[in-house]
Amino acid sequence: MFRLFITATVFIFLSACSMQVYKLNVQQGNIVTQDMLDKLKPGMDKRQVAYIMGNPVLKDTFSTRFWDYTYRTERRADEIKTYHIRVYFDQQEKYSHFEGQLPASTEPELMQEEDKPVKVFGD
Repeated sequence: MFRLFITATVFIFLSACSMQVYKLNVQQGNIVTQDMLDKLKPGMDKRQVAYIMGNPVLKDTFSTRFWDYTYRTERRADEIKTYHIRVYFDQQEKYSHFEGQLPASTEPELMQEEDKPVKVFGD
């Protein structure tokens, strides 16, 4: 009886190691496009900037002089795209300029490939 129990336990562990695990594609942050950045004009107030760009993921609680828009995409363990845009405001809290650069293509690469389960051993 004990031998049967050990054999069944080993079989279960071995079969669990060869299971297919689905790993999700992860998108985090604000999606910013060149069209959005082109619409920003100096002198806009924060409400107008938020209407165009959306609310930023990062707002510095100690300074109201800038907002950070960050974006990161991962496909399983590979980082596909990362960018950071910082929008600056002057002392009257009006938009002045932005810093940062978008990647050459802002199309979502994650939609181009068919999602398939990944075979993972030992996870």
